[in-house]
Formats: sequence, structure tokens, C-alpha cells
Amino acid sequence: MRRKGVVGVVMAFALAASLCGCGGQDSPQSNTPTTTGQSANQTTASGSGENNTTDKTVEKPASISWWTHDGLNEADYVKEWDAKFQELTGIQLEHTQVANNEYTELLEVAFASGTEPNVFDVSCDQKVAYYASQGGIADLTDLVKSSGLYDKVDPAVWEAISIDGRIYGIPKGEASGIETYIRQDWLDQLGMEVPKNYEEYINMLRAFRDNIDKCSVPVVAPGLHAAMNLPEFYWDAEAGFTYVDGQWVDGMLQENFAGAMQRLQDAYAENLIDMEVITNTTSACRDKWYSGEVGAFSYWGGKWGDTLTARLQENFPDAKVTGMEALDESYYRFSSFTLWCIDGRLPADQVEQVFRYFLEYINDGDEGQKLYYCGVEGLHFDYDADGNMVYKNMASSPDNTFQSVWGTPWQAVVPFKEPDKVPQPSDIVIDTLEVLNKTGVYMKTTPVSQTLNQITSDLTVIRQETIANIVMGKVSVEDGLASYRSQAESLGIQQVLNEMNTK
Repeated sequence: MRRKGVVGVVMAFALAASLCGCGGQDSPQSNTPTTTGQSANQTTASGSGENNTTDKTVEKPASISWWTHDGLNEADYVKEWDAKFQELTGIQLEHTQVANNEYTELLEVAFASGTEPNVFDVSCDQKVAYYASQGGIADLTDLVKSSGLYDKVDPAVWEAISIDGRIYGIPKGEASGIETYIRQDWLDQLGMEVPKNYEEYINMLRAFRDNIDKCSVPVVAPGLHAAMNLPEFYWDAEAGFTYVDGQWVDGMLQENFAGAMQRLQDAYAENLIDMEVITNTTSACRDKWYSGEVGAFSYWGGKWGDTLTARLQENFPDAKVTGMEALDESYYRFSSFTLWCIDGRLPADQVEQVFRYFLEYINDGDEGQKLYYCGVEGLHFDYDADGNMVYKNMASSPDNTFQSVWGTPWQAVVPFKEPDKVPQPSDIVIDTLEVLNKTGVYMKTTPVSQTLNQITSDLTVIRQETIANIVMGKVSVEDGLASYRSQAESLGIQQVLNEMNTK
């Protein structure tokens, strides 16, 4: 089972100073779902209306508006998916696809103009807390618990996404996690075993550097400040805000951070870490991996295990890849969850309608969940001779099969009622997920801090510059962290922590 602990995550950037007038649930809203005279005597919504679990009548909305910015490409039968949703539920889905790189900004603009959708996603790296504090997303705690959904999900998930015990959304799926992939064929060539501790890991990198002609980069990473990308060096340290003994703290001001910096500085000086690590993008790291010059690379588990192996073997057919278990001194991290949230401006009865007929439906373990994760029969999947769903080839990429629709079946947070009947992961995907689940730690939802909203950009720059200067040997670990403390205190880091720890 996955470790039940949670850790914090540094906020990548600040939201706008406010949600431009987001108010409580009684605020005006031009995008509310309309209702028909038809009602459903149920709490678990379904197309047939037969899953009665309480006596409360919840009217079925005529339409629900929904924004997405990832998942299916438009060419991959999005309109057909929407039509199938309407066929099954009797609800028109006002579905808008937004460019991924514009989503955050456009959602804020929508709130400012009163045109926000009923359902949208928000990540837990402080954005959930911020939207909740502004009334932008509805508190779903009571609905989640009364529906029975609460008992179907791993308690560690609710712990990770809750803010002061309140639930503001349903995870889009299990959080993704990063693990370390290594060249097993290089280990075989050197007669070495997969490393189990830090000493063995460093010796492996040295052996790759010295004895594998093709190896020019023993380990690659996109930057130095994310512990999840370099877990072998960070161990239990974090470069952002993290939750320790019931309090939020600045990870860079903790005692364990100096050890992480010393390990990284030493490895960089030995040319074990990519010399271009400061400027690397994730795509540049993948390209170096595919070119066969990299020995170790920490990247997403799950379906990326398939992709990293397949793309490498296109260039080097004899290459073998192993997902390394976390070292004895360290653990792997899951990314922060992303939640499907409901517009907090909606009146309570309309929040319940959207919850019952959309969020609960796509997490029912059955019809709605199959539609969400598996898609439409004949377009996204077919049935094999044993009655199991098998993904079809993508319309947008005919040489590749679907691996997900709006989410991946094997990463659903609610178990399928017939898990063997939905599309199954490959052996590589299974192996990578097993590796992650042994030590993987969830990131806890970061609380809101108005001061942090104001200083995030400056603080992020100081953090990244400090880490880069230390690792590259421009300053000692002690001097670099002392300088960081002084600059962070000048920015108001103590006020940030006071606000984050205020209940």
C-alpha cells in the first residue's frame, strides 16, 4: 500500500490578487444549470435513475457546463463523447475545450465576467485553497459523505486534498508520481545490480560515466529545485513549503536541506549530473534519454514507463529499462492532486444537482465512470472475445492506441465494479505503478497565504538561484543557505508561515 504520509509542494506561481468579485453561493451567476420538471429520487445519479440511496429528491439539470484543457484531442471524438453523455443522462453537456497554456488565465477572466463554468479543475498547489477562500469553489464535504463516495476512496487521498477537514473537489484521478528509470542493459554490461542505497547509486553513476562509451549524462533532470525530480539526492528534504509535525515550514530552512545541497554539489562536481541541468526543459531531458546518452532519469510513472521504453528502443532495440525502487534513504513523491470543482457561486441546490449528475456519475464505478475513463464504444474502445474493453487506435494518431480518455482507468480513485473488464495497463505500466506505490508520498494541499501571493515570484527566483549557486559550487552550502534565510526573511517568509498555519 502507498505510504499514508503527505508532504507539501512549492507554489509554482501566484494567482491573481483576487478572483475579481467571487462571492458566496448567492452571488449572481449567468451560467447556472437550468432544471426541468423531471426529478430523480436518488443520490447516485445515473442515466436510468435507478440507483436510489436516499429519499431526497434532486432535480435533474437540463444542462451542465464543463471546461477541460487536457485529455482528448478534439479530433478524437470529443463531440461524440459529449453526445453519449447526453444519451446516457438526458443532460446536455455544454463542454468547452480550452488551450492548456491559457487555462488558468481564462478561468480567472471567466470569473471576472461571471461566465465561469459549472465544473472545472483546480490543482492543489495552493490554488484550491485560494479559490475556496474567495468563494470560487463549493464546499462538497457533506455531499461527498452523504453520497457514500467518501467510503469508496483511499482515506489518504481525502487527507491530502482536504483543507481543515473540508473537501472542495473530487480528484480527476490518482495523482501522478515520479520514479527513477535506469538503463538495465548498462547494468548488465557492467555486471552490476540495481542500486538499493545512496552509496550504490553514486557508484552506479560513476560506472556509467567511466565505462559506458555512449553515456555522456549519468543522470539528467529538468532543473535542481524539485525534490521529486532528484529524489536520490534530496532524500526527505524539500525546496518548497512542507508540512512537518502539524506545521507548515519552509523546506529550505530545515536542517535536512543542507545535506541535500551537499550531495548535489558533490555529484555535480564529479560530472555525474547533467551539466545543462540548470537550463534543461522536460522535453530536452526526454530527448537526451531517447538519444541513448543518459543512464538515469526520474520521470512520471504509469503510461510514461511504456513511452520512455518504446521511444528508446526505437533507436536502440537492445536497450532495457528498469524502474528503480526508491533508495533506502529516500522515497518517491506524487504530484499534487487536481480536483474537479463546482462553481461556488451556484446556489446550494444547484451545486447538489451538478454534484449528483456529473461528479458522482463519473465516479460511480460503473456506467458513468466507464464513459469518463474508457470513452465511447466503437470510437475509443471495442470489446474483445472475452467481453473486455480494448482501446482502439487514435483518430489523431492512427499508429497509436488510446491510453486514456479524460483519465486513465487504472488510476481511478474509485474502484471499478468490474475492474477486469476495462482496458488494462501493460506490464511496464504495472511495474512502474508498483514501484511508486511502495514508498510514494502524497503532497498535501497547500493553504492560502495572501503574503505568499504577493512574494511568490521573488521567492521562487531566490530559491532557484540559491540552489543553482550552491550546486554549481559558486558558494558553500552554509553561505548559500545563510544568504537565502536573510533574503527570505526580508521578503516576509515568517508572515507567510504565520498565515499558512492560522486555522
